Amino acid sequence: MRGMMPLVLAWVLLPGVLQAGPKRRVGLRPNILLITIDTLRADHLSCYGYARQTSPNIDRLAAEGTLFWNAYTPIPLTGPSHISLMTALFPQQHGATINGMRMSTNPRPATLARILHRLGYKTAAFVSAWPLKKSVTGLGQGFDVYNQKFTYRYKLVNSARNASEVGSAARRWLKRKAREAFFLWVHYFDPHEPRVLHPEFADLPPAGGSPPGELRLRVLMPADRAERVTAYDSEIACADNDLGKMLQLLRELGLQDRTLIVLAADHGESLGEHNYVGHGDHVYQPIVRIPMIMSYTNFIPRGKTVSEGVSLLDVMPTILDYAGIGVRLPVEGRSLRPLIEQAGPRRIERPVYFVTYSEPPLLPPNWLSWIWTWTKTKRSPSRLGFVKGNLKVVSEGPGVPLRVYELQDAFTAEHPSATSQVQEAQLRDYRQQLAAWFKRTNRGLQPEGHLSEEDLEMLRSLGYVNP
Repeated sequence: MRGMMPLVLAWVLLPGVLQAGPKRRVGLRPNILLITIDTLRADHLSCYGYARQTSPNIDRLAAEGTLFWNAYTPIPLTGPSHISLMTALFPQQHGATINGMRMSTNPRPATLARILHRLGYKTAAFVSAWPLKKSVTGLGQGFDVYNQKFTYRYKLVNSARNASEVGSAARRWLKRKAREAFFLWVHYFDPHEPRVLHPEFADLPPAGGSPPGELRLRVLMPADRAERVTAYDSEIACADNDLGKMLQLLRELGLQDRTLIVLAADHGESLGEHNYVGHGDHVYQPIVRIPMIMSYTNFIPRGKTVSEGVSLLDVMPTILDYAGIGVRLPVEGRSLRPLIEQAGPRRIERPVYFVTYSEPPLLPPNWLSWIWTWTKTKRSPSRLGFVKGNLKVVSEGPGVPLRVYELQDAFTAEHPSATSQVQEAQLRDYRQQLAAWFKRTNRGLQPEGHLSEEDLEMLRSLGYVNP
């Protein structure tokens, strides 16, 4: 059993958490490779219809597995989003609602790594940006190795590292653990600001059947925005290039058919749409819609596209399902295995929720953390909403009219519906639905403030905290 502990020990090690999964297959459990790419828009990947060939390796992964066309982040901030991925909980449940705040320790949510580690997996994380430091997020639990050696300097601080550095470190670990069941998480930061134009990826060819990307940019965008997008695309291509090396190593080690591969983004990015550049403050489609792809030879269909709305919260239950582990945790995510494997008609759409919190102009250091804990519990989300089919509803707080959108085309464009065209009763139902969802999920978990002066400087350098 390749060093795996018997499943029966799950009840002893994590009582009330694990149970045997559906008996639909027997044999070895899969290795698990989780790839997260920071600030990655779905509509800038070739496999999602982008005009430029930014992602040949991601495209190949999608061709070998299943692509989720309408996947959403629960929050467009790096730290909270990754914690949600690893716990299948919304930020208001796990307690980390902004970058720099870790998940609650009372109670402590069960994480994907902790569950897999208790079941005998060798676990390792290779992250490439400061918001994912284990001391900041609490995500170190369950990992044998949590590699966070940041070397990329800007604004005079060590805050990140590039794709080749994080990829090389992860591949060295994988070569040593190839004979054991493993859970490997690799995080690429490159599409995030500050953006660097990579000369080797500056002139990307057009994707098949699409007009030349550069011509399209010049026609449709102002020069400054076209330059920003070109740099952004080159960083996607840089991360994709290193991912290709990781996938090639899996093939060379003979692990491809025994490895469940999940690729997702923590959130997207606005590159000038709505006169906004960035993420975190808003919940526009380019920011909350993310790519998500899953591949597992012989178990996940090849070349399939799932159009139903799904959430990043669904990743953890899906991984555990394919590993043969049922979950009895009070999580918000669901296994996507039925959607992946179903051959019949589409299921009824469920609402997919998201939220964001405005970050304060300055976070206190460790010795003043009680101030943040007190003020944080007094704050409410700056925006929250849901998507259901081609309907999108966003609330910006009590007393502010709801924003109702119709999603069209590739579900990246959102068109405001005139309030006069939406019946008052329907608006009231939407508002009550959002209020009921947030009330149910808001556990009042207090995030923990523990930032050093160095940590504060890291936040400033990443653009998350104003001077």
